Amino acid sequence: MEQNRTITVDNVEYAVSQFSQEVQQAVSIYNAISLDNQKAQLEAMKCQAALQTIGSQITQAVKAELAAKTEGAEAPKAE
Repeated sequence: MEQNRTITVDNVEYAVSQFSQEVQQAVSIYNAISLDNQKAQLEAMKCQAALQTIGSQITQAVKAELAAKTEGAEAPKAE
């Protein structure tokens, strides 16, 4: 069962079904593009979260390696 779709123009709400097929098709295309945009934004957010996580892991690994090198350089050498 299809929902009664509406469109708001100049703060007045209208049933989409009262307009021509051309307007109804344009509204359908708009809604499909809007949904695609929402999906793309979600994917972008997932990528940003993944990049932040990997960036933090890289930072931690670099700090650990630098600390290990510093400790190795400061350790007295046995003769």
